[in-house]
Amino acid sequence: MSIIIEEVTPQHNRKSFDCGVAELNQLLQQQARQKTVKNIAKTYVACQASAPTTIMGYHTLTGYSVTTPPSHKDYKKYPHPLSAVKLARLAVDHSQQGRHLGERLLIDAIYRTVMVAQQISAIGLFVDPMTPELVPFYQQYDFLPVISDDHSHLEMWLPIQTCIDIASTCHE
Repeated sequence: MSIIIEEVTPQHNRKSFDCGVAELNQLLQQQARQKTVKNIAKTYVACQASAPTTIMGYHTLTGYSVTTPPSHKDYKKYPHPLSAVKLARLAVDHSQQGRHLGERLLIDAIYRTVMVAQQISAIGLFVDPMTPELVPFYQQYDFLPVISDDHSHLEMWLPIQTCIDIASTCHE
């Protein structure tokens, strides 16, 4: 099955997407296209090449300013805001769940983060998992907790060098 990941367009059928989480469905169906057009956030959709308007999953990226850098040796001494990329949303249609499409979308987001860092700079990719059950999904790619001693704070990040390493081995 050949999968295409591209920026959301008016031709994509956003209304039929259902990942089982109302908030994620609503973002894709009602806000993603407008935010993309206005350059507020960019949503990328995964579709089969044979059904290019049917959305199987998506991720949304946006710029992010890190005002309190994570406790990482490369950024401890920077008091000013640092640039990063935020993985604002990642969702897979219920018909595609369990088929590693979320992994493919995450790798695409990591690859796009590397492209941003090469052009303007970014210290890494940040994400706020919606529930604690999602943390292991990100940990398998070496995402780190932003606040390592506070387990109630779910925000995680992937340092840019790790993004580069993953992108160089995984992206087609």
